[in-house]
Amino acid sequence: MQTDKEDPSWDAKWLYHGFGGAANFIPVVGDAAQRGVDALAYQWQLDEQARISDENAQQNGEVFTARENQLQKLAELWMDANPNHGDNNRYTLTSEINGAAFDGNARAQGLAGDQ
Repeated sequence: MQTDKEDPSWDAKWLYHGFGGAANFIPVVGDAAQRGVDALAYQWQLDEQARISDENAQQNGEVFTARENQLQKLAELWMDANPNHGDNNRYTLTSEINGAAFDGNARAQGLAGDQ
């Protein structure tokens, strides 16, 4: 999900260079106006980054909850299909499935060269 995250820095740069460049040509106060545009563009970028981070945190929480529910359902299916298999504890099985999923994610990142 990190790769899908919006990046407001380009918009802030265009705001800064577009309006800041034009503000520079205002007689007498051009430099001060340009600095004001710079401050506004920077604050806008910080606000946008905070908004995007909040949205991503909410989305990550929703994905995590859905994933945990799926893993618990897999554990229940395993217990139904294998009633005589040792200690069929829903939480233990969910933990083992979760560990296998994390191992698979780490393996996939390694294959992609992200180590």
